[in-house]
Amino acid sequence: MLFNKHPSPKRTRRGVDHKPSPRPIGPRPNGPDTPLMEPAALTRALRHAAWRDPRAERKKFTEVYAAVRTLERTAAYVDQALERLAEVAEALRIGQSTAHDLMRGLQAARIEELLDSLDRLSKMAAEGGLNLLNSESDSLYLDFGHEAFRYVLPPFDLRRGPKGLNIPQMKDGFENSSEIQSISQSVALAQVRVAQFAARLSHDAGMLVRMAKTYEADISVEDAESPNLERGD
Repeated sequence: MLFNKHPSPKRTRRGVDHKPSPRPIGPRPNGPDTPLMEPAALTRALRHAAWRDPRAERKKFTEVYAAVRTLERTAAYVDQALERLAEVAEALRIGQSTAHDLMRGLQAARIEELLDSLDRLSKMAAEGGLNLLNSESDSLYLDFGHEAFRYVLPPFDLRRGPKGLNIPQMKDGFENSSEIQSISQSVALAQVRVAQFAARLSHDAGMLVRMAKTYEADISVEDAESPNLERGD
């Protein structure tokens, strides 16, 4: 679930200013199939969680849009990775369908170069901010309001190694059919996983834009009300 709301704590003697500590909401066991909060429910949650202090809302507005820029920057590298994987799949098809040794050798070298470029894309994603394409990096998270809402996006490892997409190296060119089959299956699975992460980035960026607009609207309301309050005093 992208956004979640912890039940409001029962009234205690801790005072009206007491705020429960936000708790991270990580991926559920069923992974990407977890249903997301309905738009209407999300809107109600955002309004309920919004801070009425204009300065705090401006700060959160800035943080949310910074997160959107991070998602968009990451999505650009993910799109490149999908292109590389599609080229790998095509090179595998060509290499297996031709009997010409030179052509097979060229395709094998091209496959290794394309797969190695995934590691370079993972490193390049660190430029300009948080790297969400390396499992050793931090997660992206945002806290919202006094009701302990938290958005969390763990990093996705784009590297070809065992910790990432787990695509084996081509050691024997196209001479080892079982090796080629293993690589082909790994590439197909990697395409699915990367495409799922790309969809998550797109969805989350859209939701965070809605979140920023909510804060922006609250800021405008507060700014419009402030002069009236001052005149009333």
